[in-house]
Amino acid sequence: MTDVPDRHRPLARSLVPLPEESLPGFLLRLAHRLGRSPGRIAGLCGLAAYERRPPAYHLIGLPDDIAAAFAATTRLSWPEVNDLTLRRYAATYPALAKAQVDSKTNTVAQREYWAFNASSRYCPECLSGDRSAVQSAHGGPWKLSWHLPVVFACPLHHRLLEVVCPKCGNVLGGTTQNRGSLIRQPQRDDLHPLQCRNPMPEGSSAPGRVAHQEACRARLDMAPQTSGSHLSTEERGRMITLQERLDRWLAPGSIEPAEPGAGEPGGPFPDLILAAQLIKLSWPAGADLAPTPATAALIDAHAAPIAAALDTPKPTTSKYLRIPELWPAPTDPAACGALLLAADTLLSTHESASLRERVQPLVQAAYERAPKRAYAMLRDAEISAPLARSLVRRRQIFHAGGSSRGPGRLRVPSRDCCFSPEEVPQLLPQAWFDDHLAYLIDHMQQVNSSTVRHLRRAASLKLMEMTAGGTWAECAKTLGTLRGSVVSTFDALGRAMPGNLWEEFEAGVERIAAELDSNPNRVNYARRRQSIATWRMPAPDWPELCDGIPKLGHLARQEPHLATVLVWAEVTQSEHLNCPLLASPALGGRDRKQLVDQVAQFLTPAHQKAGRLELRRRLDLYAVRLAVQCDSAPDGGQ
Repeated sequence: MTDVPDRHRPLARSLVPLPEESLPGFLLRLAHRLGRSPGRIAGLCGLAAYERRPPAYHLIGLPDDIAAAFAATTRLSWPEVNDLTLRRYAATYPALAKAQVDSKTNTVAQREYWAFNASSRYCPECLSGDRSAVQSAHGGPWKLSWHLPVVFACPLHHRLLEVVCPKCGNVLGGTTQNRGSLIRQPQRDDLHPLQCRNPMPEGSSAPGRVAHQEACRARLDMAPQTSGSHLSTEERGRMITLQERLDRWLAPGSIEPAEPGAGEPGGPFPDLILAAQLIKLSWPAGADLAPTPATAALIDAHAAPIAAALDTPKPTTSKYLRIPELWPAPTDPAACGALLLAADTLLSTHESASLRERVQPLVQAAYERAPKRAYAMLRDAEISAPLARSLVRRRQIFHAGGSSRGPGRLRVPSRDCCFSPEEVPQLLPQAWFDDHLAYLIDHMQQVNSSTVRHLRRAASLKLMEMTAGGTWAECAKTLGTLRGSVVSTFDALGRAMPGNLWEEFEAGVERIAAELDSNPNRVNYARRRQSIATWRMPAPDWPELCDGIPKLGHLARQEPHLATVLVWAEVTQSEHLNCPLLASPALGGRDRKQLVDQVAQFLTPAHQKAGRLELRRRLDLYAVRLAVQCDSAPDGGQ
């Protein structure tokens, strides 16, 4: 443990933290017991230098040296100290990971990531305590979870939390601007832990209170129920049920596998928060997700002003309109509960197609309203794979490309695959095409000699998207396919295939993917491409391949470049134009063009006869032997 400075001597008396108690709540109760101000106690415990206000970011967690001083002064153990801070929820609430121990970052995290509320919601019944002597004297616990934006109700007392003082009508404690304190007016020593510490307007100070601005002083444990009081019992019950589930998610190690997002690294909260923010940004596109008109009205009261601000043309002098309420959770617990109910409804299906059907209209509405903000929201979203897939916009059946902004940039595999990106061939093998996609030719509107190649190329791109994610351009780069070739493929197929045929194409590629998943002997095509990147047809082998084939004697006397390209393309199941030989500086421009034309003529179906057909058969057998050498080499070499 870190050494404790001498000035942090143990207090004469301390308190045992109450279950689920927060750091500011503990300070209030301890100060009340000792008859000192919370600011003075915070200073003695190492939380505030020179008895200034203890900073709000200590709520997230205490640095080791401060935690050691606090533990020594209050006679608490190190785990007891940490459990007074939001570190208690760090393992189950990922948004806290974005909140660092400094006020600037905390403000950003609070607004954008729902990390924590510096001010506290509260349940009057919980604050009234359990009638024990210590709680009767100093009050019940100010619970730590009340600082989390996803906690809006108290299942124990079957009610929604409150957030404002019933007398002054202001939010309790915490930060008022970009900086804040754990406790409002920390130097006051004349307030009970359950009294409102909000300052009254200037000029309202009572006689004899010139040293401090007068406080509201209302007893919060006696506050009437105001949040959601207009909702029906059934509507409040829905929110309570959701809160019970959220509380289970917050408890360490208690998320069940059946829960949405339970198997993801961040658990279900990132999905829920992103869904809530998407509903806000696209409102009222998601109004039908609210279970009742009353809950929809609560969301509308929060989201409609945001939508109006976004839809209002900005002045020419304004570069970017700041909307403080755009990203944070609603302050009002009832509105927060209603928004999370709608978000939960959005995520309530495990079927990817159904989830996509629900999400895409909201994505479209969000992008039409505020494209930069929608992009910022989705760009770095650490969410589950099913939700990420549902957010990706598509062109025909592919992840949308061409723009650097939008959920098409989310590099998420479009399905769960057993095969890897390295096991996707650059050009779909002819046998795979014949088994699953050849029938499409009969239904296409324009067919020519290049149609099959376009379909095989597009199928490989789709397989790569399935296992690696990304746009078609990113998939082409991973495969080593020329961008220009892909553009021509989409242009050709876009003219030839009606919309319903794209769905048939996708179904055919899905069947290929299923076969790859179940195949225990998949080929690593990337390894093959790497292992023979510099391979050339050995000079002695080429005359032997041509031997005995009529009218091919002239080929045997030429450089075996034709054989190199054809064998490379067969071994790697790639397009011949991507053969490394064609990019070799040793091959001049005119020679390269002549070789490309020669290979193209050789591969034309009309020319696959007589001596050319026999040479193609021999080259294919040669390629099989070379492929076996590639696959059996332990280091991927020849």
